Amino acid sequence: MNRRDFLTALFGVGCAAVANPSQAQTVRRKRLGYLSGGKQSSTGEFTIDIFKASLRDLGWRVNETIDIDERWADGDASRLASLASELVQLRPDVIACTGTSEAKALQSATREIPVVFLVVADPISSRLVASISRPGGNITGFAQGPQILWSKRLGLLTEMIGRQPRRVAWLGNPESSGSVPNWSDAKEAAERAGVEIARIEASRAEQLDGAFKGIRGMDGLLVPFDFLFVVMRNRIAELAAQERVPAIYENRAQVSAGGLMSYGGDLRENFRQGAVYVDRIFKGARPGDLPVIQASRFELILNTGAAKALGLTIPDNLLARADEVI
Repeated sequence: MNRRDFLTALFGVGCAAVANPSQAQTVRRKRLGYLSGGKQSSTGEFTIDIFKASLRDLGWRVNETIDIDERWADGDASRLASLASELVQLRPDVIACTGTSEAKALQSATREIPVVFLVVADPISSRLVASISRPGGNITGFAQGPQILWSKRLGLLTEMIGRQPRRVAWLGNPESSGSVPNWSDAKEAAERAGVEIARIEASRAEQLDGAFKGIRGMDGLLVPFDFLFVVMRNRIAELAAQERVPAIYENRAQVSAGGLMSYGGDLRENFRQGAVYVDRIFKGARPGDLPVIQASRFELILNTGAAKALGLTIPDNLLARADEVI
C-alpha cells in the first residue's frame, strides 16, 4: 500500500468513528435502576442525593456515562412488585434499592441482575443473603446495623421522661418486610425491661389517625424506619404531639420533621458507600463476593422544640451525648 492509499484508508476509518459517536458512547455508558418505597421529593438530602453525589465523585455522569431509571412507591408497599418488574425489564447493569421490602421485591423479580440494598434491617433473617461475609447470589448491600437496637432506644426514652415507662406502643407497617424482625426485637426489649408493649399498625397514610388512637395514655411510642412512616413523618410527629406521647424513632429524618428523638445508624453513610459498591460491580465485581456492610456509626438526634411541646426538659446528660440537637 502506498502512502496515499494508507492516508485515504486512515481518513476513512476516522470518518466512520466520527459519523457514529453514539456507538462508542454506548460502550462506556452504564444503566442503573433505583427502587424506593418512599416518595421522590421526601428525603433526598438524606438518601438519593447523597447516592448520586457519590457516583459523581467516582466519575459517573448522568446522561453521559450512566443512565439512572428511578421508581418510587410513594409509601404504598403494594406497588413494589410491579415497580421491581418494570426495572428488571429495562435490563440495567445494577439495581440499587432502599429497604427490605424493596430488596425482596427485586429478589422475586430477578436472580441475575446485581442488586445493592442500602438500608435493610436484617438481611439474614430476611433471606436476602446467605451470610454477611459471603452473600452469594446476586444481592449484597448495607445493613442498618448489627442489631436492631430497640433495647437501647427504650433506655434513651426512659432517660428522656425521667422514669421507667410502664406501657409503650410500637408502630408497625404490616406490609413492610422489615416489620417482623423489628417487632420481635422491640417486644423482647420491652419484656426484658418489664414494660408492657402494644402493637399498633398502619399500612396506608389514611390509617394513621385511627392507629394513633391506640397510643392514648401510653408512656412512649417506638417508631421504626419504614418508607410509609418516612413519607408521613410530619403527620406522625403531629399525632404524637397531639396525643402528648413522647416518641423515639429509628432514623433522623423523623426528628428533622418535628419528632422528639432518634437513635440509629447514620444511614447517610450507607448511601455514600452504596455508590462505591455499584461502581465496583460496574467494573466487574460480583455481588455475591462483596460482604454486607453493617452500620458502625450510630447517632442520637434530639429536638428541643418537640420536647418543649410535650412539657419535657431534655436531661443534660442526653444533651451532652447527642450528635445533633435541633
